Amino acid sequence: MTTIEHVGLLYHPYIPESRALAEELAAIFHRAGVHTWLESSRDHESLQPRAGNSDLLVTLGGDGTILRAARAALPKSPPILAVNFGHLGFMTELSPDEALGALPNVLAGHFWVEERPLLDVTVVRNGRDKAHLVAVNDVVLARGDGPHALKLDMWVDGARVTRYVADGLIIATPTGSTAYALAAGGPVIAPTVNALIVVPVAAHLAHLRNLVVPAHATVEVTTLTPYHETVAVVDGQSRCALGTRRPAARHREPPRRAFRAAGLPQLLL
Repeated sequence: MTTIEHVGLLYHPYIPESRALAEELAAIFHRAGVHTWLESSRDHESLQPRAGNSDLLVTLGGDGTILRAARAALPKSPPILAVNFGHLGFMTELSPDEALGALPNVLAGHFWVEERPLLDVTVVRNGRDKAHLVAVNDVVLARGDGPHALKLDMWVDGARVTRYVADGLIIATPTGSTAYALAAGGPVIAPTVNALIVVPVAAHLAHLRNLVVPAHATVEVTTLTPYHETVAVVDGQSRCALGTRRPAARHREPPRRAFRAAGLPQLLL
């Protein structure tokens, strides 16, 4: 059984109800002898040094709040219990009404941890590493400065696979398969499957639409559109301009961990 001694509660700064519930949950944890701290999910500088040293993170927001928490907690990756204050909540586990009732199960250790793959992303310009990023959902190669199609060459584990002429290219984890990749026509992958998916956006005359590769594979993409900016966007939140060399995306170990509390009807088997 996982021992929970330190809990971080991350609320959405623009949703007052999320902070109010975070304070209620913190009081319950405190009465149970658990050390807690509260922080805005968008205060990255303050969040990062504290998140990885917690035994559990509770996010109160939408999927974007989970993504910020997951990246801030690296590399230690404590489990995350997500309470939905967003619009869709694909990744969230509890509604606000369920959160208070779930805490006894959490404190009693009645839960399981669900591990999910990450993307380890390196952006290379002029033969040198420019940026190293981690994605929970996806990395998207997109048009940065106008309505021009991108020309992108793709390799998998060193073997050239295809060339895309498209508005963009999505490389997603199973968790990200229900995000932008799904909207672009990609498949839905069970979140614990060790695989990556590649989905072009509005590809022109592409013989290869969607591709599923093993999670341990290295996917490399070179942009061949030097006169128009190409950008890499990680989880819809971090952005980095590319050169004409290869940004690489690969599975990251250890996998990100999500948190599920037992005792809820939708989880009973």
